[in-house]
Amino acid sequence: MIMSTRGYFVTLMAAGLLFLAGCGSSSGDETGILSLGISDGPVHDAQKVCITFDEIEFKRGDGAPFVVELDPPEKVNLLDFQGANAAPILINQEMPAGNYQWMRLGLDAELGSNGGAGDTGGIMCDGEASYIVMDDQSTYNLYVPSGAETGLKLVGGFTIPVNGSADFTAEFDLMQSITSPPGLQPDMALRPTIRLVNNVEVGTLTGEVAGELAAVESCAPSVYVFDDGVTPNAIDTGEVADPNDPVATAMVNEQMNNDATTTFHYTVGFLLPGHYEVAFTCDGETFAPGAGKPAEILVQEVTTVDFP
Repeated sequence: MIMSTRGYFVTLMAAGLLFLAGCGSSSGDETGILSLGISDGPVHDAQKVCITFDEIEFKRGDGAPFVVELDPPEKVNLLDFQGANAAPILINQEMPAGNYQWMRLGLDAELGSNGGAGDTGGIMCDGEASYIVMDDQSTYNLYVPSGAETGLKLVGGFTIPVNGSADFTAEFDLMQSITSPPGLQPDMALRPTIRLVNNVEVGTLTGEVAGELAAVESCAPSVYVFDDGVTPNAIDTGEVADPNDPVATAMVNEQMNNDATTTFHYTVGFLLPGHYEVAFTCDGETFAPGAGKPAEILVQEVTTVDFP
């Protein structure tokens, strides 16, 4: 058994992340390059999850924070960027080199806003603010509690090397993030659970699930990934993150093959190297196998775990 990866798990305003893209610090006018992508662990029963990013704020050393304005704002349908895919938010952004304390993702996601207004019903996120469109076409405004003031503040340390580049991905896990507080409809709360990782330090998990498991009536097929030694369990929807919650989740998707047969596959991207427990579930409460299946993730490699 190795050290738990839970220390790398980032939630709103929670410390515990360390990722290094270089070493040392800088002063003066020395610069580096930063790229940042957004990915998603998806959610069932939704057609679109549209998030509008309008700025990213950075804090370096003892200096004042500075802001990169996104003009026009970046609208991302998180359901389009699952598994090992990510939507680019910053591409080769020149930044002062050095050690950073935190970054904050600024979202247009306020309680009582008009999220979804103007959406034309297609596959594009062309509505206002941030919102979710369910399978029955119902649309709900998404808001981040306290998000209007703080956005998604990711606390931890990272480095942009002098004359070098840093490439990160922030992955939302929507199965753990979206809730519908009583009395607030048509608003839904977005309390993001985010894994923020250095792209050169991660691997991918994938596999096939038997149709006898995934195609059962009323099944919402998913695969949950837990820290090594954690017995698969349901997601705790409380205000405080449960250390035994999954570190990542993935939907199981049906795929039609050239020979007209159907198979079911899943992919989880951007996992830090280490040992994990992986389990299949239809309802998020009962898992197969009950103790999980072991998976070892290696840097820049693909690990396969099937559920026959």
